[in-house]
Amino acid sequence: MRAEQIVDLIACASPQAQVPGNDLLIGMLAREIAALSYKLTEQELYRLIAVGSLVYERGRRSRI
Repeated sequence: MRAEQIVDLIACASPQAQVPGNDLLIGMLAREIAALSYKLTEQELYRLIAVGSLVYERGRRSRI
């Protein structure tokens, strides 16, 4: 799947869907990365973790 298709799928989420808090969202992401981790190279794994870190930091800063 291309990145553009993934963005389109992410962006079409229902406006009525409940948005979890940042801690829950990071936990969800971590579980998904963990489930895929055996298929990933170390570099791929750390890139996903880096994206998760950015999401976490953005959520943390929005609370300040």
